[in-house]
Amino acid sequence: MLAKYFDAYLYLANWGSRRLAFRFPKGLVNVVAIEAYCDEYHTNIKTVGDVQILEFNMDEEDGIEEWIDERGVLSTLARLRDDILQGDYRTMYLAWLEAMALESGGYDEDEADPDNFFNDPEPALPAGLKQLTPPLNAFMDFFEIDPFLVAAAAELSPNLSSSTQRADFALLISRLTRQECDDFLLKIVNSEPGAVASLRKKLSSFEKPKPSIQSNPRTFGELLEAAERLRRAEAKRQASEKRKKHIAEMQELAKREVQTWQDVENTLKSGYTASNYDYATALLDKLQQLAEFQGTQGNFDIRLQALVEAYKGRNALIGRWKKKGWV
Repeated sequence: MLAKYFDAYLYLANWGSRRLAFRFPKGLVNVVAIEAYCDEYHTNIKTVGDVQILEFNMDEEDGIEEWIDERGVLSTLARLRDDILQGDYRTMYLAWLEAMALESGGYDEDEADPDNFFNDPEPALPAGLKQLTPPLNAFMDFFEIDPFLVAAAAELSPNLSSSTQRADFALLISRLTRQECDDFLLKIVNSEPGAVASLRKKLSSFEKPKPSIQSNPRTFGELLEAAERLRRAEAKRQASEKRKKHIAEMQELAKREVQTWQDVENTLKSGYTASNYDYATALLDKLQQLAEFQGTQGNFDIRLQALVEAYKGRNALIGRWKKKGWV
């Protein structure tokens, strides 16, 4: 079906199978360059008649936690096909990362590694991994690629603005013969599949090959270690932010401590409703946090026990406080 009728295909199953495939007119993509990112099970490119099909196939053993609207996703992911046609292999590199993560996930790095996954060198590192486009982010989301692993790989990836220069198409087009110009224009106005990509490929052939930006590729094991380092740093940052937020909240609550205790009393006196009990309990929970912050837990316990004694006949309220461990 794909080889005959479609340029892009997306498949998703609730047991965890995800598949994305692109069709290209034969000869318009650099098969050798693409194959450097491929493996036996997850990413491959093959020739079917006069087209070439690039397939990404990732299976998660845990299944899919949240269903995805395939129609909306495909319209975004389909734009990656043009990237690949233009020699942007960030999609391929992301696919390699996920394939390696899936294959190496069965054992730890210090265990027997018959397939040598952790020592596998990374393929050519594309520029722009720090500048992911919406389609590339959608690709990461669809295949659930670890963002920390991508961030680790991106540490050595140059920015697109400094490592790649937009082709001077006006200059390159001037190097086409009159016959070549006519042929390409005819294909474009007739909307022939791959006409624009074929023209871009021809123009690119006039450019000088860019030198490799990668002299010492990292191993997948090194990328995993870097990803874990970034994960720990992010967890530490989030914990620090949470602590700062808590301190600010407690400092603000301390200014209203007397009024908050009064609010608890007023709420309990105003009625026997569940909403009143929930609100009073939530206020007490904040006051307990404040006591822990200030080191005045003893004072909190005394005032709480006074409330327990005053309202011991309200079973629904006392039940809430028992769940908190206050009674």
